[in-house]
Amino acid sequence: MRHDLMRGLKNQPFMLMEQTPSQQNWQAYNSLKRPGQMRAQSYQTIAHGADTIQFFQLRRSKGACEKFHGAVISHSGSEETRVFQECSQLGAELAALGSQLLGADNPAQVGILFDWDNYWALEYTSGPSVDLKYCNQIHQYYRYFYDRHIPVDMVPMDGDFSRYKAIVAPVLYMVKEGVAEALTAFVEAGGTLITGFMSGIVDQSDNVHLGGYPGPLRKLCGVWAEEIDALAPEQSNTLKFMDGSQSKCGLLCDILHLEGAQALAVYGEDFYAGAPAVTKNAYGKGTVYYVGTQPEAQGLDKILDSLTGQGEIHPLIPDRTQLEVTRRVKDGTEFWFILNLTGKPQPLPESFAGETDMLTGEKAGDLKSFDAILVKRSAL
Repeated sequence: MRHDLMRGLKNQPFMLMEQTPSQQNWQAYNSLKRPGQMRAQSYQTIAHGADTIQFFQLRRSKGACEKFHGAVISHSGSEETRVFQECSQLGAELAALGSQLLGADNPAQVGILFDWDNYWALEYTSGPSVDLKYCNQIHQYYRYFYDRHIPVDMVPMDGDFSRYKAIVAPVLYMVKEGVAEALTAFVEAGGTLITGFMSGIVDQSDNVHLGGYPGPLRKLCGVWAEEIDALAPEQSNTLKFMDGSQSKCGLLCDILHLEGAQALAVYGEDFYAGAPAVTKNAYGKGTVYYVGTQPEAQGLDKILDSLTGQGEIHPLIPDRTQLEVTRRVKDGTEFWFILNLTGKPQPLPESFAGETDMLTGEKAGDLKSFDAILVKRSAL
């Protein structure tokens, strides 16, 4: 997600300024990168839009506070170390690739709104919960798409929403001038918006939008959030979906009233049991989902499955695999990255059977721990 966020700053390829070849020295426990891990993480960075990768540091320093930080050249000064050999291998592979990938795009059908002012405003506000963290909320949604090999862009508030079929905007606390109008136009034209609790609360000056939550998004979402309940870590509620399935939820619970939306799930407990918790609203040619609480992973998956199940948003491959599969595109050519970051051997997805690995020149096969495969195809 960090890589996608950096690419999204200018919607352009980026530079990874520093990665350690082996280990840090400033964490509580400075574990070594396992064999192949640095290479796999390097290709993960390239897969998500980097055009170049730098190392910190070239040579381990003799003294001072970073003398135990990893480096391409260790204190031994030897070329025979595992780390030096892995860096040398990566350098040779990148040299062989040349400029083929430079400037390649990362096409995506889904955009996740990420706004720094919103980030700061939400986390510096007093209440309703000390456990409400902006990046954590964004990452819960990102995880869903990542696990299903659905590429996303991290989009700023003034981004071009029309490029996407769906915009995901968790905890859209601060709605600045023009943002509600842009989201409304996006949905009216047929787009899908996913938002939820702690959205539409304040303007760009951090003053509350009066007239009821979610403020300028109220009509678009088709709900009114009358109250916001905060649950302590040991507390939870239950989401009861209309098909009879259930999921735990917690952190915050919007107590919602329907104003045109339909309930997809209701609360199962407390004085607001039976009140809508997750809703869907038809607006113009599009749809708005409002998630009024924090579901556990399986509950959020079920909600987002409603979005991807419509057939408009497609995973890159149909295979279910623990591997990461990412794609960049340039001049009618697709570059497919198949990465094993699980730490265990994994089978090659059927979608790539018979393909050739650009990095080795050999036929692609099952991936060992921290292995990476790059496949080149003509774009359809």
